Amino acid sequence: MNRFWNLVIAFAFFSPGLFAENNPNATADDFSRELMRFSGNIHQFNEIYPQEKVFLEFDNTAYFQGEAIWFKAFVTHATTLKRAPSKVLYVDLLSPTGQLIEQQKLKVIGGQCDGAFVLQDISTEQARALRGVAVYPSGFYEIRAYTQNMLDFSKEAIFSRVIPVYALPKYKGEYEKGTAPTRMDVNPLTPNIREIVHEGDKKVNVSFFPEGGDLIAGIPCNVAFKVTGADGYMLDGVLIHNDGADTTSTIHDGMGAFTLIPRGRDVVQFITNDGIRVKLNLPQALKTGYSMIASATSDTLFQVDIHRTLDQGAQHIGMAVTCRGDLVHFQEIKKCPADTTFNIDCSGWPLGVCRMTLYDRKGKILSSRSLFHNNEKFRSPSISISTDSLSRQPFSKEVINLKLTDKDGNPFRDRFCVSVRDAADFGSEQTDNLLTNLLLSSDLKGYIHDPAWYLAKNDDEHRTALNLLTLVQGWERYEWQYMTGQKYFREKHRIEDSLTFNGWVLSYFKREPVSRINVTASVMPEHDRTLFETFEYHTDTTGYFGFNVSDFYGKGKISLNLTSKNRFTGNTVYKKKNRIRLERADRPAPRALSKQETDLTHKKAVIEKTKTDFTDDGLPLEIKQNLGILLDDVDIEEKLLYVDYFSFTSFDSGQETELELDMGEYSSFVENYLIEKGFDFMGDGLEYNGYGIKYYVHDNTKAYVSNSGPYENPTRIDMIDVKSILIYDEPLKMYQIRNLCPLLNAYHYTRMDDGWFAPFEYKENGDILDAIILNMKYYLVDIQIKENYERILQKDIYNLGRRTTTIQGFSKPVEFYAPQYPEGPISGDPDIRRTIYWNPNVITDKDGNARLEFYNNSFTQRYTISGAGITSSGIPYTLKQNW
Repeated sequence: MNRFWNLVIAFAFFSPGLFAENNPNATADDFSRELMRFSGNIHQFNEIYPQEKVFLEFDNTAYFQGEAIWFKAFVTHATTLKRAPSKVLYVDLLSPTGQLIEQQKLKVIGGQCDGAFVLQDISTEQARALRGVAVYPSGFYEIRAYTQNMLDFSKEAIFSRVIPVYALPKYKGEYEKGTAPTRMDVNPLTPNIREIVHEGDKKVNVSFFPEGGDLIAGIPCNVAFKVTGADGYMLDGVLIHNDGADTTSTIHDGMGAFTLIPRGRDVVQFITNDGIRVKLNLPQALKTGYSMIASATSDTLFQVDIHRTLDQGAQHIGMAVTCRGDLVHFQEIKKCPADTTFNIDCSGWPLGVCRMTLYDRKGKILSSRSLFHNNEKFRSPSISISTDSLSRQPFSKEVINLKLTDKDGNPFRDRFCVSVRDAADFGSEQTDNLLTNLLLSSDLKGYIHDPAWYLAKNDDEHRTALNLLTLVQGWERYEWQYMTGQKYFREKHRIEDSLTFNGWVLSYFKREPVSRINVTASVMPEHDRTLFETFEYHTDTTGYFGFNVSDFYGKGKISLNLTSKNRFTGNTVYKKKNRIRLERADRPAPRALSKQETDLTHKKAVIEKTKTDFTDDGLPLEIKQNLGILLDDVDIEEKLLYVDYFSFTSFDSGQETELELDMGEYSSFVENYLIEKGFDFMGDGLEYNGYGIKYYVHDNTKAYVSNSGPYENPTRIDMIDVKSILIYDEPLKMYQIRNLCPLLNAYHYTRMDDGWFAPFEYKENGDILDAIILNMKYYLVDIQIKENYERILQKDIYNLGRRTTTIQGFSKPVEFYAPQYPEGPISGDPDIRRTIYWNPNVITDKDGNARLEFYNNSFTQRYTISGAGITSSGIPYTLKQNW
C-alpha cells in the first residue's frame, strides 16, 4: 500500500542538494537537481501506480424497451494505451433515477471483454410471480465502466455514457412513429438520487478561464471564455474588452480567447448574435505571480511566453510537460527574467492531451494549463469494406468483406468489434468513439459536444478550437502533488489480476483501521464445488485484507471470521465487535447528467430510404418459425437491486441489506428501511398518505398478520430476514387486498377468522357501517421472508466479526443471436431487429481479411456499419460507414 511513499522518502533522503534554498553554499547545480527531482518522481509514480482507461463501444446509439444493449470494452493503460494490468472490469447499468439495477463483472483478456444488458425487468422472484418479466420503462439510462484501480483516482476518470431508451411504438416495428423522447416514464414513488445540474441562472452565462490558472495584475494574460444560455447550450457572439478598445468573436461552440493586462477587477461586455448585451466582471487579478501563454506554431514546435511580477525575483524555475500523466519534457529556466519567450521541440511527444506545468524549487505550481499535441506522424490503422453480395432485400443473406491495414497500408492480424444496424439513428449527437475518447475526451472534464469534430482535421481552425477546448475544459486527472511525491498517496484499491475479495477491519466505535487481525475465509462457488478454497490474511496498518479467488462464473458463498491471539494466553479470540467493511461497498455515486446528454428534441429520427435493385413485389416481411432458423433466447438469471413498476414498487431488500452489512453497519428494521426509501409513514408505520396500511408477511408456506404470530409488529421485522418487499402504488379496497394475499387468506381460513372475511361480504340490509368498511382503502406492503436456510441465526445478527454472504464471480458470457433464412423470405412474425449483426471479436487473418455473413431483417434498406479496435502497441482505430 505504501510502496511509492517509501520510495520517495528514500530518493529524497539520498538526493544531494536537497532543500538547497536553506543552504548558503548551494550552487546552481543543487538548484537544478531539486527541480529535476520533482519531474523525475512523476515517471516513478506512473511506474508504481499505473492509471487505466476504459471505453465501451456499443452496437447502437439508442434502444427501445425490451431490446438488448451489446457492448465491447477496451481496458487500457492510461499512459501508453497498451493493455491494462487489470483483469476484472465492472460495468453498471443505472436507472433514469440513478439506482444501480445491474452490475456485470467481466473477465478482461488481452485488454478486451464484452457483454450485454437485456432491457427487461426480471427483478425479484416475488414480483415475477405477480407480473412475470416486463420491459424496463423508457428513460435515460446510464452505463458506466471501471476497474477497481480507477476508483483510487478521480471519479471523472470513470467511463460513463447516457443511453436513451424509447417507449415501444404503437405498432410493432414502426420505430419512426411515436418515438418522441419526451415520453420517459418515471414512477412518482421512485426517489431520484441524481444531483441537479444547474446549467446557469441567466439568459447568457459567460465563464472565464485564465491560461495558467490566474490573472496576474500588470502582466499580459491570455483568457479563454465559454458562453452558454440558461439551457446549457453554446451561444455565439462578440466579447468587448480592454476598455472597449478590442473585440473578440467566439470561434467554435461558444468558445473564444483574448489577451489583456489586468488591473485588478476588469469589466468586459458580451453581445450575442441575437443582440443581447451583458456586462461582466473578470476574475479578481492577483497582485503577484507568473503568467504563461503557450501556443503551437506547428506540429513540432510550441512557443511559450512567461511573464512574472518583479517581486518574484529572478529565481530558478522548472517546466514539466506530461502527456497522459507521463513526463515527456523537462526544462530548467535559470534566473527567470520578468519576460521571456522560448520554443519547445515537441516532435517526440505522443499524440494527445498534455499538461504544461511551471513550478519552483519547492514544487509549488506557478502556472499550469492543458494543451493538445498533434503529432503529424500519427495515423491510425484503417478498415476498408467491400462486398460481393449486399442486396438489402428483406431476409436476404448479406456478405461483407473487411480488410485491416496499418498506416503504411500493410495488412495485419488483429481483433476488433463490428456492428451492422439499420441506418436510422435514434441516438443523440454524441460522436465520441474509441479514438477520440482515449486521445481527447477521457483527459478533459465534462461533456464535450461532438468530440470527433476536433480530430477530423489538423488545420488552423481545428487546432485553434482544440486549444480553446483544453483551456475551458482542462482538468488534471494526474494530480501534481501526488505524482511529484509532495503529498502522500494512499493506494486503497489494488489492481485485480484475477477475481478478488477485499476489505478492511475497523474498530467498532471510531471505525478506525485495526491491524494484526486474523481474517479467515472460505469460498464455495454455486456451480462448481470442486473450486472450494480457504484463505487466511493478517490485516496491515490500514486494516486491509484481500484474497485472490480462482476464476468462476455466477455466484458463490463466502464466509469470513475475525480472530486474534490473546497476548497473555496465546488463545484464539473471536472478534465480535470489529466491523468488516467490504471493498464492493465503495461504488461510485450517480453523477449529474447534463441537458445536452438528455435533450433529444433537436434530433429527428428519420429512416433514410435508399434506391435498391429490387422492386416491392409484395414479398412477405415476416418470419415463419418452421422455416427460419431461430437461435436460443438469452437466459436471464441476475436479480435487480431496485426496479419501478406501474402497479407496485419492488425492492430487492435482501441485496440492499447486504450492502449495509458490506459497509460494516447493522441491518435496520422494516420501518426504518421504508422511511429511507421515501415513504413518510405515520403512527408507527400504520398510516401513509392519509390511508391505513395492511402488511402481508409471508415466506412461501406461512403468513402472518399484524398483532398475531411471531410478527406482532411487522414494522419491527429485522431486515436481515427480509428477502424482498412490494409496495403497491395506489391504495386498494379490501377485496383487492384479499385477492393479492393467498397465504394470508389461508391463514385466516384455518383460524375460522370471520372478522377477516366480513368486509368482503355485501350485506343487503344496507348497514352504513358495513358500506364504509367495504369501501375503505389501504396501502398494501407485501413482505417476503427468506427461507430458513437463508437466514442468519439470532446469535450471529449482532456479531459484526462474522459474515456469510454472496460472492460474485464473472458474469456469464452472452452470445449475440439472430435468425437465419436459408430459404429466403417467409411469413410469420415480423423481424424487427434494429441491430442486424454484432460481433465483438472479429479476427482478421494474416492478410488482414475478415468475412461477415448475416441475414437482413424485414425492413432495412440501408446499413450503418461501425466498429472499433486497438493494436497491441496501443493505437486505436475505428470504423463507421453507411452502405
